[in-house]
Formats: sequence, C-alpha cells, structure tokens
Amino acid sequence: MAKFTQWRNFWNRLRKNWSVKHQLIIRNETTHHDSFTFLLSPRNIFVTVMVSAVVLVSLTAVIIAFTPLRYYIPGYTTPEEHRKFKETAQKVADLQSKYDRNEVYLQHLLQVMDENSLDTMGPAPQGGVVTADGKSLEEATEPSESEMALREEAGDLLAAVNSRQQNDGVSISARADIQNLFLQPPTTGTIVTAYNVPKNQYGIDVANREGTLVTSAAEGMVVFAGYDVTDGNVIIIQHHDNVLTIYKNNQVLLKSKGAKVAAGEPIARMGHSGITNKGNHLHFELWHNGFPLNPLDYLTLK
Repeated sequence: MAKFTQWRNFWNRLRKNWSVKHQLIIRNETTHHDSFTFLLSPRNIFVTVMVSAVVLVSLTAVIIAFTPLRYYIPGYTTPEEHRKFKETAQKVADLQSKYDRNEVYLQHLLQVMDENSLDTMGPAPQGGVVTADGKSLEEATEPSESEMALREEAGDLLAAVNSRQQNDGVSISARADIQNLFLQPPTTGTIVTAYNVPKNQYGIDVANREGTLVTSAAEGMVVFAGYDVTDGNVIIIQHHDNVLTIYKNNQVLLKSKGAKVAAGEPIARMGHSGITNKGNHLHFELWHNGFPLNPLDYLTLK
C-alpha cells in the first residue's frame, strides 16, 4: 500500500509540474557571467528526446540502405552479386519448366497408346466426342487381333521417345527422317505456330473457322480417339513405315478407335476443345520411329 501511495504521489507531482518551466543556466566560473540560459519543462524534455530518437533511427536506416556501409552487414550482397543471383534463379526456373513440360508431353504420348488411357485422362465433355453414325466412342466394338498388333507396335514406337532421349546425344530434330513420305494437308487455314522442338512445339498449329473439316494425312488406322484435359479431342492414326499422325484440339471426332481411314478421309472438325489461347485451330504432329518430324517438310498447306 505504501508503494502504491509513493507511485501515486510521484505521478501527481509529474502531472502537476508537466508544463512548469525551469531555468537551466550555464555560468562562466571565472567571470560569473551567464553564458547560456534555457527554459525547460518536463514536457519539452520528453518531446525533444523522442524527436531526437526518431531522427537518429531514420538517419541510421537511410545510411545503411543507400550507402556502401550495408555491404558490411550480414545478409546484404553487392548489386552485381544480386543481379547474377536473379539471372541464375531465372535460368534454373526456365529449365525446370521446360523439363516438366517435356515430361508431361511424353507421358501423354505414352498414355494415349495404353489400353487404360481413356480411364486416366478424364471424362469427355457431354456431346463432345461422337462417331459419324451418332454413337459415342465408348460404344465402339472390341478391337480385332490385327488392330491389337498394330496398337502394340505403335506403343513400342512411342515408348522409344523416352529411352532414346536419355541415351542418344543427337539433337531431337536430327534423329528422325524418312524418305518418300508424302502426306495430304490435314486441313486448310493459316499456320499460327510453327514446328519448334526447343520450345516444346512438336507440330504445327493451323487456324481456321470452327467446324472446318480435318482429314487424314495418309492411309492408316485410328489407334486412339478420345478426350484429354489438356489437348481436348484427340485422334491418332498409325500409317505404314512406323509413321504416326496426331490431330489435337478438335471440336468433334468423326472416327472411333480401330477405324481404317484413307488419305483425305474426314476424321474430325476443327475447334478449341483444348487448353489454349489460340482459338479455333488444329494442332497437327508427325512422328516416325518415336521421334517428331516437321510436317511442313512432307506436305504443303492450301
């Protein structure tokens, strides 16, 4: 109780004398003349101390942030080191992104040749994939023995993509070539994206109106026809000499898995069913022995 009384008396005196001015005199001891005289009060002293502290902290922060003194503080780097770090981090991020996209693309190619690919690639949108006679692709008949053999061969070709990329030092654009291969244009329109393997563009993108007819580039057999979340409605055709053609982003498919098609026969209609910002277009790819080819080396678009 006594301590509480002492504190209360102290605060009462401080409050009472908060604005009371006191005179501070600095006097010359030899001449006894007053050199300086200051009028002070507890309020003025408190305000002066707080303002001085804020100014001192601000000046210290400015000096550390905008002068070379900051380099002597742990955690700070020189501008050159910071620039190199950002460039290196960006390069690593770009390489990781390219690697991830390439891995996903290769996995999709392998998945579409698997018997269970339709179950793992997600459900097709309602009314998005139908055959020419009006039946859904799920109602297609069981594959014949010849189709099973052809599909197994196609799966082996696509499986070679992953193994050869890991073991072969030749650039991917120079690994595949085939002579005497002549293809018909799969559709008409304008090329909006060219073949570019370093940018993970394994085919060409041809833009035109929605519903534009897509035809088979050569005689062959449909080994996959279904929906993929990324590429939309996809159809893959196996041709002679281990050649595969892939048609992505279609509005609707006109052929089902196992169908035999002739060169120039309608197989789909152009659309934008995949995840892309290119609008209505056909993404067309040409593969031989598990490696991509530039389609424009073997056909001419009208």
